[in-house]
Amino acid sequence: MLVKDYLKWYAQSPLGIGSGFLGLAAIIAAVIAGLPLGLGVLAGPAIVALLGLAALVTGWGPKSAIAAKEAAEARERDGKLKLAEEARGKLARLRLGEGEAAAAASLVVLAAGEYLEACKKEGRQDPLAGAALEEALEIVNIFLKERDEAATEKRFGLDDKDPFADAEARVAAALREKAALLRERRVQIDGGLSAQGRMSVMEEIE
Repeated sequence: MLVKDYLKWYAQSPLGIGSGFLGLAAIIAAVIAGLPLGLGVLAGPAIVALLGLAALVTGWGPKSAIAAKEAAEARERDGKLKLAEEARGKLARLRLGEGEAAAAASLVVLAAGEYLEACKKEGRQDPLAGAALEEALEIVNIFLKERDEAATEKRFGLDDKDPFADAEARVAAALREKAALLRERRVQIDGGLSAQGRMSVMEEIE
C-alpha cells in the first residue's frame, strides 16, 4: 500500500478517527486550562502524529487501514449488487407475452440469477455484468414501448412514422448477447455454479 493510500485509509479507520478526536480534545483542554492558544493548537496535531507513529510501529495502523479499505470496498460492492438485483427484479416482472423476445428476456433473468448467486458466494461483483443487466432492462423497455405504439397505431389505423424493423428478432438477439455476457462473467467469478445453485435460481424465478 502506498503512503498516500495508507494515510487515506488510516484516517478513515476507527483508530485514525479516534486519534483525531483525541487531538481535538487536547486542543480544547489546552484552551480550557488557559494555555497559550498557539501551544494548544500545536498539541493536537502532535498527539495525532505520535499516536499515528505508534500505530505504525505496532502494526495496528496498517491493520486498521486495510480493514477500512476492505469495508469501503464491501459497501461499494453491496451497493452495486443491490442495483443489479433491482434491475433483475424489474426485468422478471415485465410481461412480454409469448415470443422470441420473451424467451430471451427469461434467459437474461436466469443468467442474472446465476451471476448474483455467484457474487454472494464469492463476495465479488463484476461491473461489466452489472452494466449488461441494466442494458437488458433498457432493451426490454424499448421493445415494450415500440409494441405499445404499434398496437395504438394499428387500433386507430395510423401510419407508423417511426418503424422498428424486425423488432422482436433484434431485441431477442441483443438480450441473448447480454445473457451470454452475464454467464461468462459469472464463470469468471466462481467457475460455474453447482447443480444445486442452478436449481435454486430456477426455483426463484418460477
